[in-house]
Amino acid sequence: MNSSNKVLVLLAALALPGVPAAAASAAPAATHHMEDTVAVVNGTPILLSEFQKEVAEAMDYWTKAMPEAMKDPAHVKKLREGVLEQLIDREVLYQQGVKEKVKVRERDIDNGVAEIKGRFSKNEEGKALTEAETEAQFAKQLKTLGMSYDKFRERLSRQIMARKVIEENVRQKLKQPEEKEAKDYFDRVKAFLVSGSSEPPKDLDEDGAGAFLEISQHVKAMTSERVRVSRILIKLSPNPTENEKKRALKTALAIKKRLDDGAAFAEVAKEESEDPEGAARGGDIGFVIRGVAPPEFEKAAFAMPVGDVSEPIETEIGYNIIRVQEKRASEAPAFDAFKDDIGRFLMNTNYQKELEKYVKGLKAKAVVERNLPA
Repeated sequence: MNSSNKVLVLLAALALPGVPAAAASAAPAATHHMEDTVAVVNGTPILLSEFQKEVAEAMDYWTKAMPEAMKDPAHVKKLREGVLEQLIDREVLYQQGVKEKVKVRERDIDNGVAEIKGRFSKNEEGKALTEAETEAQFAKQLKTLGMSYDKFRERLSRQIMARKVIEENVRQKLKQPEEKEAKDYFDRVKAFLVSGSSEPPKDLDEDGAGAFLEISQHVKAMTSERVRVSRILIKLSPNPTENEKKRALKTALAIKKRLDDGAAFAEVAKEESEDPEGAARGGDIGFVIRGVAPPEFEKAAFAMPVGDVSEPIETEIGYNIIRVQEKRASEAPAFDAFKDDIGRFLMNTNYQKELEKYVKGLKAKAVVERNLPA
């Protein structure tokens, strides 16, 4: 885990459910009125310095994730406005917790701190760190965020209070979807897949359409013809030179020889694969369905018998040595197989809607002044 990713982990730990990590900071106390503010919520300011810190983290994350989109000033403007609204959301939730006299115990904070520290317990290679090394990594990230340990606990306490407000006022009041609701939704998904369309139903809003496409892809992935593959990847840089390709291929061929000589695929993958997530699982990258993987990769995966190991396959990202673990034929989607998935999906969708409605209601009752700088 590199430094920037660990910063995002720490911010994510402070974030509320359903809210991007980049907006994780809570609003400061009202004693800072003299500093420039970007908003005031019922008399409590949200400081410009805090907003700038959160925007910087958001910009860093999205510039890496979506570099082309971040070149669009309109997208950046929307991102900045979103960060401000999320900071306001968190402040109204915290203030509601104070109003409802929600208790945050020291052990709640201690448990939260322990959970977050646990996320720093491995190095970039996935090797477990000692307790002292974990503490050092955690302290380093606090320093990167410009935050003392006491300030971290204070913010975590505010976030725990906000979560408790949500738990009591939103999550506990949700009802499990009826089976008919889940069946009707599943039937829409099945009809969508049969149609071959890429456009979701027109009666869905933007969020609903995105969610519909997500669950449809899940159903498709679990019922299409598919193969489970393990992979050892030797990466290539973008636009590699011929010399780089020759060196990478030479490495891949040497690995293939080790496998032919009897070395265990999973052990070699852990040692040699340059796909960190796959390597940690002994090369297992899960199921591949038709039409998703690069053509040359897909062709080999579907043609190979179970248990066979391929020669190095060149794709855009590098040389792949694959082993087919399992093959499954396509099957018609059946409601019983997806009933629990659909139920959880609808429950989460309803939760997000009710959470948004609840927070909007709190903001409507609050006195909010916005002063977002250009």
